[in-house]
Amino acid sequence: MKANLPIIRQVQAAFTLMEMMLVLAIIALLIAIGAVTLGEVDENAKYTAAEAQMSTLRAAISQYKTLNRTLPGNLDALVTPPGNARVKRKLVKEEAIMDPWNNKYVLRSPGKNGDSYDIYSIGPDKKDGSEDDVVSR
Repeated sequence: MKANLPIIRQVQAAFTLMEMMLVLAIIALLIAIGAVTLGEVDENAKYTAAEAQMSTLRAAISQYKTLNRTLPGNLDALVTPPGNARVKRKLVKEEAIMDPWNNKYVLRSPGKNGDSYDIYSIGPDKKDGSEDDVVSR
């Protein structure tokens, strides 16, 4: 005589392949969104850094003008004073005249709008006069 014993099945807790693929797709989507957001933050940081660096250059130009009674002919004169400078002193480091996109800042004298000079960066596209130029105010 056989006893009617209930058949007990072991239930194993596991993820199916579909569930794993869904989780991986969600993770990939979150990584992609994060990468785009961080890229925008990095580019905004470069514009902010350029504005801060140009402020430092303005101070160095003012100091050069005070010491030599004239504006520098170009920004290289702040790094290596020319032979005709009254005071031959390095006012900034070489990297200070480079923008975050590895271009030299531009010193225009006389400046636009009646200013004695302008300092600006040609920006990431490396084209002078385009919309992405960063101008010191």
